[in-house]
Amino acid sequence: MDILVKDLDYALDPDLRIYRGIDILIRREDGGVKLYRGRNLLEKFNLDRRDLKVIDGDKKCAIPGLSNNHTHIPMTLLRGIADDMILQNWLREKIWPNEEKLTGEDVYYGALLGCLEMLRFGVTSFNDMYFFPEEIVRATKEVGIKGAIGYPVIDFGTPQYKDLDKLLINCEKFIRRYIGEERIKPVVAPHAPYTCSKDTYLYCKEVSQEYNVPMHTHLSETRYEVVEMENRMGMRPVEYLESIGVLGENLIAAHCVWVTKEEVKKLARYGVKVVHCPGSNMKLASGGVMPLVEMLREGVPLSLGTDGPASNNNLDILEEMKICSLLHKAHRWDPRVGDVDTVLGMAFNSEVIGFENKDIVLLDLKSPHLRPVHSIKSNIVYSANGNDVDTVIVDGEVLLENRKFTRIDERDLRTLYSKIDRIVEKFE
Repeated sequence: MDILVKDLDYALDPDLRIYRGIDILIRREDGGVKLYRGRNLLEKFNLDRRDLKVIDGDKKCAIPGLSNNHTHIPMTLLRGIADDMILQNWLREKIWPNEEKLTGEDVYYGALLGCLEMLRFGVTSFNDMYFFPEEIVRATKEVGIKGAIGYPVIDFGTPQYKDLDKLLINCEKFIRRYIGEERIKPVVAPHAPYTCSKDTYLYCKEVSQEYNVPMHTHLSETRYEVVEMENRMGMRPVEYLESIGVLGENLIAAHCVWVTKEEVKKLARYGVKVVHCPGSNMKLASGGVMPLVEMLREGVPLSLGTDGPASNNNLDILEEMKICSLLHKAHRWDPRVGDVDTVLGMAFNSEVIGFENKDIVLLDLKSPHLRPVHSIKSNIVYSANGNDVDTVIVDGEVLLENRKFTRIDERDLRTLYSKIDRIVEKFE
């Protein structure tokens, strides 16, 4: 059924144009979804209300779907388990030991919780990297949002497969299995230059090229990582990936905090897509700040990610926009840096993970913190948060309406929370 969002106060399109007092018509045409924005669309298209789902847009603002382009959603299970710790201690003492205890079923429930959290916050597409990716696909399909799901590859194995050879074989099987899915895109995901050998990266590159799928990796997240690579390889991480031929348009690089101006130019020259995770970088005290100004100047494709819920500690991209803007203003001593158009463009950028953004998110403007509206873009970036999301429409399907999930009822949620409570009992 076609959907008409009627009498909206405000609307933004993916090009950041502002509309006032309009309708949005969402129609299924030629096997896809097409959006029409304008006034009096019911009359203009000669439509019968009885043939439509009509959503009241009064006191609401429509924005494109938000995209969380680097995360590890099953880590909802580890939210709050290890805060305010040095990164290496955080990993060795809390994260890795507890991840070893996770089963595929555990990952499914953690991913289901994460997908619901993202949907509730207006995130309609995401790019993930975590073991048991088949279970993440299962959860994503159940909730109905769009996922670029990475198959993680690490030289020392994962809790799913300890043997690297078996890991690589199953990576390719995973890619083949999910190619062609409507709301799922398989991704090959070598963890990082300090955990994957040259041969591992080259294998992942070969799979990426053969099946025309993205490659997702961590890159230059911490100073420790950069110094370790310099000591071991005589090169910084970006230089190393360039030397082995991995930099390219199919590469999605998360973080890129500790990069030089010359490395930024390399990333731009090869068309590498960079995902900025300011909240996680600040919480884990990565120390550096991703050079936003230089990346924009060189034309590096940029988007936003929350990273995992264990290091953020939520999946709220609306909140991440404000964090991003304020971080760079403070870092550069310049209030013009991280302007609203820049961060909105980063938050809506689902194209870099392979999804055209034809999704619609309705923000409820009736809350006191969103009034008055001198600038709707300013209110979205600096005042709004995920709890202001009222309705979410993905590929022409209403998945959240009046803050209620349409595919998951209250009984399902109670069962999920009970499952989560039992899973975390095994953690230390």
